[in-house]
Amino acid sequence: MRRKNVSLFLRLMSFSCLAVALSAQTAGVVSVEELRNPLTGKSLRAIVSAQEHLKSGQRERGIEELRKALADPVAMPYAIGMLGVEHLKTGQIDSALSELEQAVSLLPGKAEIRSNLAYALWLKGQTERGLAEVRKALQLDGGRPKTRMVLGMLLLQQNSNDAEGIKNLQAAAEEVPGAHLELARHYDRAGRQREAEKERSAYAVTSMGLLAAPK
Repeated sequence: MRRKNVSLFLRLMSFSCLAVALSAQTAGVVSVEELRNPLTGKSLRAIVSAQEHLKSGQRERGIEELRKALADPVAMPYAIGMLGVEHLKTGQIDSALSELEQAVSLLPGKAEIRSNLAYALWLKGQTERGLAEVRKALQLDGGRPKTRMVLGMLLLQQNSNDAEGIKNLQAAAEEVPGAHLELARHYDRAGRQREAEKERSAYAVTSMGLLAAPK
């Protein structure tokens, strides 16, 4: 596997940890846009059906449900955002970026959509835009773990405030194990092998702990 592909694989591995934390992180958060255009009835059923298929591993069926939901004006913004996440998971970064930008424009008060957009911008190396989006997400969600992880990744990519980047990744790591992998990558680049190995070990322990936790 070429170095570029290996790098993308490691980055998407981190994203898989972000995705696991997404539903728990956003529970109970209701934006102004949702209050104005609440998901109810047919619109709600379309999004829930897509979520259930994706969660159960029926990705093609879930994607099909999301594409159908695009025809519903109320469900459409949420469907676009979810499609963006699915395309991030499969490495279709350009498609994901376009969809997440649309979702943010339609639901500007949804912190998790902004956080996902910031992550896509990180993957594209658009650091300054990513920082602007993730800081808006922080204002909306009060600094939840996934958002702090994305902030930490972007700060390390910016290469001007490593201490703040490390601090945010450490804060996120207990609930989002992928933060340990990002810290390990940073320490590898800095030639700090001992710290890198420590973070990789912590990733394995934290991941197993989350898997063993009661649902």
